[in-house]
Amino acid sequence: MKKLKKTVVTASLIITMAVAGACSRTDTQSETASLVVNDTQVSTANGESETIQLSTSTDNDEIDWDELPTTEVTLSDEGLAITEAGTYVLSGSTTGQVTVNTEGYVRIILNDATIKSSEGAAILIENAEQTVLELAANTTNTVGDAATRSDEEINGAIYSSDDLVITGEGVLNVTANFEDGIVGKDDLWIEGGIIDVTSVDDGIRGKDSLTISEGTLTITAQGDGLKASNDTDLEKGQLNISGGEITIDSRDDAVKAEQKIWITGGTLNIVNSVEGIEAPVIVIDDGDITIYATDDGINASVSEIITTGLSLTINDGNVTVEVGQGDTDALDSNGDLTIAGGVVTLTAQSAVDYDGTGSFTGGTLIVNGETLSELPSSMMGPGGSMGGGFGEDNMREGAPGGDRDGDRF
Repeated sequence: MKKLKKTVVTASLIITMAVAGACSRTDTQSETASLVVNDTQVSTANGESETIQLSTSTDNDEIDWDELPTTEVTLSDEGLAITEAGTYVLSGSTTGQVTVNTEGYVRIILNDATIKSSEGAAILIENAEQTVLELAANTTNTVGDAATRSDEEINGAIYSSDDLVITGEGVLNVTANFEDGIVGKDDLWIEGGIIDVTSVDDGIRGKDSLTISEGTLTITAQGDGLKASNDTDLEKGQLNISGGEITIDSRDDAVKAEQKIWITGGTLNIVNSVEGIEAPVIVIDDGDITIYATDDGINASVSEIITTGLSLTINDGNVTVEVGQGDTDALDSNGDLTIAGGVVTLTAQSAVDYDGTGSFTGGTLIVNGETLSELPSSMMGPGGSMGGGFGEDNMREGAPGGDRDGDRF
């Protein structure tokens, strides 16, 4: 266990000291997880050939929070500036900001806290070795940001410039009035909590990576739902789902990564999207996945950084995809398409479309109610008009409004 030097906490608010032991992360939450599948040969946008490993690793140092001070804070409209390492237990409400700027490890425990900023992001992590945002059990916490701000690069209601872990058993309601709901500029892990995000652009976004292993997530987004947005650094821009219960109602793509998406478990219910799941490399090894999309259901396509070596692989799980009428595909790969296991149920005019090699070597494939023994190049279903892309007529009832500008970091 890594021991950190104990520091003295200073704060401008009246504070009281509390016992830290009851707030420690569980062993399960602190475990290092590492998932590895076969390497993938791709080409980058500049034409260079690279081998990238489809993998995810939390690789977090186990932090002894008992070695750091714990501070209880009752919020006021002055907000709170955290400048020292340690645990901060927040209750009460504020129209100010909670900011973090320290070289150490910080844990923020929301304990029936309401943070509705009138000047920018509600929780702004400017600098930290790592920040853990923990939702105390049996609490309801509310976070909302201002619709305008002086620094538009800070474009999340919760925004972290460094690694961020969200965990706990409580409720977190996030309303993003400027752009995105929860943003991690580096790696973002969600390991627990009941999290509801409503955003005017993207819901939850990790730039380098977004990893979801636990929790109940409900996302209503006018942009993308879940996203890993790094399109310049190879091996990053990766989104991994290994657990949790996720529901997404998005006006754009529901689950999107600039390089890789890997799903190994959990429940993913995409009730509305333009494209359900999109990345250059997509691997589904397990999980219960239900998708409704007005364009392609699952799409392996080029990005700003990956131009070849595209692939969509389904090895196991229950995958159900329905797409709108028109020029749409349930499964679409601009490279190879492989179904090697699981139960894949498709409802579409065009069930599959692939530009490389297509193979069906295992599992069950059901297209428009018919069980097939081979992979079709195209399966036409009931008739419909062309043009199944983004459009008001193709969205299901209850979809949110239009998309906004692209991501900024």
